[in-house]
This record gives sequence, C-alpha cells and structure tokens, in this order.
Amino acid sequence: MKQPLLTILLACAAMGSANAETSRDEIVSALTVIRDLERPARINLATFWDGNKYVQCRRTLDSTTACEAAGTLMQPSLSRVLTAPRTERLTTLGWRLDLSFGNYTRTFGPAATVDAIADEVSAALEQGYDADVKKLSVETTDVVREPCPPRNGPTQNLAGMISDAPSMAKTAVHACSYHPEADAAPRKLGPQSTATDLIAVYGSRVATEIRRLRVNRHRWVFAAFQAGLGYIQCAPKAESNDIYCEAQSADSWPELATVLTPARIERLHAAGFADPGRSPNYARSYAADAMGDAALAAEILTLLHDVYGYYGGSKLEVATERG
Repeated sequence: MKQPLLTILLACAAMGSANAETSRDEIVSALTVIRDLERPARINLATFWDGNKYVQCRRTLDSTTACEAAGTLMQPSLSRVLTAPRTERLTTLGWRLDLSFGNYTRTFGPAATVDAIADEVSAALEQGYDADVKKLSVETTDVVREPCPPRNGPTQNLAGMISDAPSMAKTAVHACSYHPEADAAPRKLGPQSTATDLIAVYGSRVATEIRRLRVNRHRWVFAAFQAGLGYIQCAPKAESNDIYCEAQSADSWPELATVLTPARIERLHAAGFADPGRSPNYARSYAADAMGDAALAAEILTLLHDVYGYYGGSKLEVATERG
C-alpha cells in the first residue's frame, strides 16, 4: 500500500533534523510564530531545551512575551546544574525566581524584538544551565487559555513546563502553584521517621527557600524553619551568596533547656555551630561554594531531626519576612 505523502514528509523532516545544529534563526522563528499567530482562545508556547534544561516562552493577552526557565522545585536533579554561581548569572541576566513553580521568570514587553528575546533565551540556557545552545530542541505548540494551564508533573521530563501532552496527563499539575509537601502527603511521618524521611518530604521546599534568600541577598530577607520545639533561621550575606543560620537556644527560649541535652548541643557543635555569644542562638555561616541549596536544605532538616527531635508529626512551618 502506498504510504501517505504527509507521513513521508514528516519522517524525512525528522531524519533530516536529528543531528542538525540549532541555528539562531530557528529560535527567532519560533518566537515569531507565538507572537504573530492569532489564537485568542489558546496560549501560544515556544520551548527550547537541552535535556531537562529548558526555557519556555508564551504570548500573553497584552502582547508581552513571558518566559520561564527550569528550576529545582519540580526538578530536584537540576540542583547539580543550578549552582550558586549559575543562579547568580541568571539573576544578573534579569531572571527572577518565582515561587509558584520554582522556575526563573522574565517578561519582555511588546516593544522587545524577537531577536533580542532570542539572545536572552540563549544566554540564560548557556550561562545559567551550561546548555549546548547549538543542540537545542525547538518546538512551538499551544494549549487552551486558562489561568492555570497544566504542567508536567514533578520529577517528570521537563517538569514544570506548560504542556497538555497526553503522555504527561497522569502526573500533570493542574494548579496555580506547586507545593511539594502536598504532593508527598501519602508519605506518613511518625515517631520512627528518619532525617532522610524529612528530606524526602520537605527537601525541595526548604531548598527553594534557601535559593530565594540567595537571589534576594541585597534585600532584608530571611526564612525560619519552625519545628514546634525550636527553629533554625537563615538569612543571606549581602556581600556573597553565603547563608548565615541560627539554631534556637535555651537562652532565647528557656523551655528548650530540657530539649537541648549536652549530646544534642554537641551535635550542633559537630555541624559547625558556635555557642551563643554575639547572638542569643547557636550560629554559623555556610559558604556558597561549599554547600549548595539542596545540601543546605538536607543539613537543616537533619539538624531539626537530630537536635530538636522533629520527626514530622506536625507540618513544617516556614516563616519569612512577609509573614
């Protein structure tokens, strides 16, 4: 039976592009498509990716181009890629962490040319993600226009990317934000829970809070991780990407005297925390080049478990400068 012409053309196109280099013109063309294509009831999307490192741009109703670059909240594996120096480069390039899905965002007004946007997209992927911009996959598509379109679910390929692909439907997130602890709700934490259990449930959330501190280090920001009996609070150092943390002591809350046994205080010492003095709490700084966001999140949760006896029986509360 004769093969349909359309099938043949698609197969040839796929074979011809399998090993082709991505030209800048392809990026410009994709951005042009989503800006010029008139589909009011749909969201026009252009996605550029290298593995799970991606930037996705969409046209908004006011003709701006809103772009998102992959984050670690839904793709924890990217913590090995998005090191402190690379997130600093993203910030320098104008990208800002958005806590809704943990992606980095940037908006380009109607006056921005597609050439200029293409340059910024390429720079973000190359400088922030060490992506090979000559080997990018490029795609345009569209989804039904709605306030919170579906996104690829956590730990899936291209997690956090807007997509209504049938293959992703079972794990897709249909919400305006993603909360890891809600996704992990089936995991039961009880008195026998280990620090590893806490990290599995809360690791991504705490890591994202740490990254938020680094991104906003020139502002007055903090995050306090409250475990019921005691807390660990952290703030950035303005002159670097280092993070300064304090672990609550009995000096600041006398009721902790029965919790902070000599063995538990020694655990804080072993983790590098100095005794109260300059501060009423135990304190230390974490150098950015020595401990990244995910590792520091694991350290904080482990200390909450080992020092304050937190096993997750109550939900971990996070207080910030905004409440």
